[in-house]
Amino acid sequence: MKIKINKKFTKTLLVLLSITMCVSLIMAQDFFPRKWNTRKVELAFNKYYDWQEVEDALRKLEKAYPKFLKLRSIGKSYQGREIWYMTINNPDTGSEMEKCAMYMDANIHGNEVQGGEIGIYTIWYLMENYNYNDYIRQLVDERVFYIFPSVNPDGRDLWLHTGGSARTGQTPMDDDSDGLYDEDFAEDLDGDGEVGAMYIKVEPGKGTHRLSDIGDRLVPIKKNIEGKPDEIGDYKYIGSEGVDNDGDGRYNEDSGGGYDANRDWGSYWQPNYIQRGAGNYPFYWQESQATRDFFFSHPNIAGVQAFHNTGGMILRNPGAQLHGELPRSDLAVLDEIGKKGEKIIEGYDYVVIWDDLYTVWGGFIDYTYDMHGIYSFSNELWTSRADLDNDGEITEEEEEFFDKYIDMDNKAISLHTIDHPQLGKVTIDRDTTKLSGRVPPLWLLEEMCHRNMAFCLLHAWEMPLPIIKKMSTEKVGSGLHLVKVTLYNERLMPTLSAAAIQNKVQHPDILSLEGNVKVLAAGQAQGTSMPAGIPRRFMRYFRGRGAADSDVSLIDQKDPKNLKLENGIPGRSEAEYHFLVEGKGNVTVKFDSKKGGKHTKTITIK
Repeated sequence: MKIKINKKFTKTLLVLLSITMCVSLIMAQDFFPRKWNTRKVELAFNKYYDWQEVEDALRKLEKAYPKFLKLRSIGKSYQGREIWYMTINNPDTGSEMEKCAMYMDANIHGNEVQGGEIGIYTIWYLMENYNYNDYIRQLVDERVFYIFPSVNPDGRDLWLHTGGSARTGQTPMDDDSDGLYDEDFAEDLDGDGEVGAMYIKVEPGKGTHRLSDIGDRLVPIKKNIEGKPDEIGDYKYIGSEGVDNDGDGRYNEDSGGGYDANRDWGSYWQPNYIQRGAGNYPFYWQESQATRDFFFSHPNIAGVQAFHNTGGMILRNPGAQLHGELPRSDLAVLDEIGKKGEKIIEGYDYVVIWDDLYTVWGGFIDYTYDMHGIYSFSNELWTSRADLDNDGEITEEEEEFFDKYIDMDNKAISLHTIDHPQLGKVTIDRDTTKLSGRVPPLWLLEEMCHRNMAFCLLHAWEMPLPIIKKMSTEKVGSGLHLVKVTLYNERLMPTLSAAAIQNKVQHPDILSLEGNVKVLAAGQAQGTSMPAGIPRRFMRYFRGRGAADSDVSLIDQKDPKNLKLENGIPGRSEAEYHFLVEGKGNVTVKFDSKKGGKHTKTITIK
């Protein structure tokens, strides 16, 4: 029996089999990078996470990337929530404390939440892109990141779950001076998940507010130059949504907290009668104490980023004019990063806290700069995107158009009336919702996370990265050699900021020489002076052998084998040091910088 074979069919079948085999081989070899088709950790960045969800996300990331990530806590908030932070480090490229570190935190004010999402996004993005992006891989290999999604988890949860006034931590306080603590909290009376503002209808002319022209919200009445009403108000503001729990005729005037944890730090601190919200003394609040202790135990931190909201600003210190302007060399560093930040984050302005915002005494980034010598920024997150004609000004019409046709009223809770158990009919204004004003619409959250993360990564990239660039030896006499060491810092930041040097808050860099040799003298190959106490007989071994054939400035220290480099290594520059030694053999040179990491090289003296 003969079988007739269809040649066209056979050819097609062979082609399909070949394609199938090729696809199988490609998939087996992971030819396509995973970033194009899968993610190891699926997280959403069009939502806000409460503190349990933050912990769940951090644990999921740690489990997926155990080599790089370590989840830890610096302690607990007043209400007992763990203050989590994630350490990102590649152990294959060095231990955590031997690398320069970038610190990021957010949400010190409980209602300023979106910085927490930036923290989670940064961890996720660095890990998901490590294998496929050279820039990301180099950052993770060279740096350490300490990321705190919230340093005020109590305030964060209060705001997310009720929408109440949650700026502060939640330590009990007597805000209304009646001897009771936190007895008149706001309440969500209408059950919509928000704490709004309450108004009652009054006789025309006796109110503080009126209906807007299109009747969709309440607006304050306008007043003339003498402070008298120019409009007729028929709604009176009562307070935030809730009841008068303590029967004093006021509504929700004594809720949790009442202090400002960003006025609690030990740089230009002032008491409460000067700086509203300050504690009884610097580091009064337990969350601040825990954060302070973290900095003292992590001297490798060279960059700080704190996230607040709102206004679209990249803020630098000082917080108070009395502080005085920063040293010129430190300004050059901050200005370069800050001005690049304006290009990275659309619509943000790089400004000075006291001059362009308001005076802050005892602020966090003043503390990190003054007391730790760390280059620090604080971003005020989110600025309205309703400037539709790009003229730099947002009109009421533009805002309404944006809300209705672009955001599609996703943040809107209509003006409505409820029955109040004590006041009767009250009107709840929709403009006090969680998603109005201070935070971006959810569909813009991921863009905000990415741009602000990119700014932080630029900051981390420009932190000091000193290395021993080259070493050589030169015989200069019987049994005497010069060991020449060139240190090079390729990044923008010096290993010691001017603030660290002036305030004496950072241990100097150490350049040490170890081996079976005796170090007779040592110096830096620049300048011509010779400090008192250096034996003159050694100078002849240095003259004409320094940088550009200049003399070497001998360093007058009791232990020339371990030079203290009091001024560190400047950014984008190199420095050469010479050791006059007696003896031969292997010599190990070590460079140890608290904010620049450690580097070691060995050379043989013959």
